[in-house]
Amino acid sequence: MTSLRRYGIALFALCASLSAHAAPGALDTASFGSGGNVITAIGTGRGVANAIALQPDGKIVVAGTCWNVNYDFCLVRYLPSGALDTSFGSSGTIVTAIGTGRDVARARALALQPDGKIVAAGECSDSFKTYFCLARYLPSGALDTSFGLGGTILSASGTNYGYANAVALQPDGKIVAAGSCDNGSNADFCLARYLPSGALDTSFNATGRAITAIGASYDFAKALALQPDGKIVAAGVCSNSSNEDFCLARFLTSGALDTSFGTGGKVLSAIGASHDDSSALAIQPDGKIVAAGGCRDGSHHLDFCLARFLTSGALDTSFNTTGTVITAIGASNDVAYALAVQPDGKIVAAGGCDNGSHENFCLARYLPSGTLDTTFGSGGTVTSAIATSENRALALALQPDGKIVAAGYCWNGSGTDFCLARYEGGPFDARNCSMDIDGDNQVLAMTDSLIHTRIALGMTGPAVLNGITFAAHATRTNWSAIQNYLVSQCGMSIAP
Repeated sequence: MTSLRRYGIALFALCASLSAHAAPGALDTASFGSGGNVITAIGTGRGVANAIALQPDGKIVVAGTCWNVNYDFCLVRYLPSGALDTSFGSSGTIVTAIGTGRDVARARALALQPDGKIVAAGECSDSFKTYFCLARYLPSGALDTSFGLGGTILSASGTNYGYANAVALQPDGKIVAAGSCDNGSNADFCLARYLPSGALDTSFNATGRAITAIGASYDFAKALALQPDGKIVAAGVCSNSSNEDFCLARFLTSGALDTSFGTGGKVLSAIGASHDDSSALAIQPDGKIVAAGGCRDGSHHLDFCLARFLTSGALDTSFNTTGTVITAIGASNDVAYALAVQPDGKIVAAGGCDNGSHENFCLARYLPSGTLDTTFGSGGTVTSAIATSENRALALALQPDGKIVAAGYCWNGSGTDFCLARYEGGPFDARNCSMDIDGDNQVLAMTDSLIHTRIALGMTGPAVLNGITFAAHATRTNWSAIQNYLVSQCGMSIAP
């Protein structure tokens, strides 16, 4: 038997005991914040975390709005443990006033560039008009003065107002933002594309903007995703004269509607008994499109609701037989504001659920078929009371180890604070195995390959790491963390 074959057999078929894992859906009480939660007061009043992104080094970036004389862009960066990263901004937090006049600035979306720069997008007011608003930060948290005007952009989109709810980065570095802008009488879907410098990209629909009417009157784009072929999908809520529906639009890279999608590039889909509002969007590896939000039932209560569409825009009837699924979680109003698709195809939705007296963080996980994943939480759902009242998850991110981080806001007695919770994904539920064993975003001979070789030779325990020097930003630097990664993400069975 060749040494290479022995290596492969040893690497994937070692027999020994498995590491213990907390139940899927349980709060990560062992390694995140206090009891699996983190609450951060930022600004001098109400703080709301609207968006979350994970850096390659495991740090967690959260963006939103907070009150500081007026509402401002607010960002926080956390270490993987949930502690504030004091190398970022002012002891882990940043407050950025943008615009003049009323100076209302709300960050609603977030994206990380490959070079580590952070792009936040939302709305800003200047006098009595509201604009698409973007800010770009260096990894240190300082504004990137090479972007826009001193690191920020105010971009007029509609007659009186326009605001961005979502942002995404193209592989060529261009930035796409989506939201709504007024046309003088009501609101339309509104997209804008920017060059890496922050200037509007006039190769996009000739002006850098695409304004699209979809429903009968008011159309609000709330989520955005880029397909691998470069097409742009936006989702939100649109009026159909009497009620509101889930609605989607797909655009070519030129900014024109993709007429191969739905009807002329647009889709309206009624899901619940009346009001349907899509707030989140994800694209599966097979190209299917998943949207999530809140839908009213026959009693006029809101429930979690999801819809999955084929690449053509038609509902995917292999998903819960109808293409849609509605899930009641709390006592009355349940709305999903965030969505993510795991590598194993399971779908996680997060939002706020009312228990009859106040709102809590809540999550639901679905199998690819659209049925609830009963291995997650209680029958597929999880509810977390973090503060005494008014807890709502607005953003969601999946860690490479399968853990799930939700961010939003929690009541502090007089206002709200940024609020995060991290949940166990469960062993083998979100496989993300790569040769990068130490999690430093590189595969190196004297770290990852050496660890592979030693395990292949039958070594276990701390001896596997003897003499190895890890990069400062590596996320797995001890035997326990590396063993857990290989077991939970690579499907191996390794002795302690």
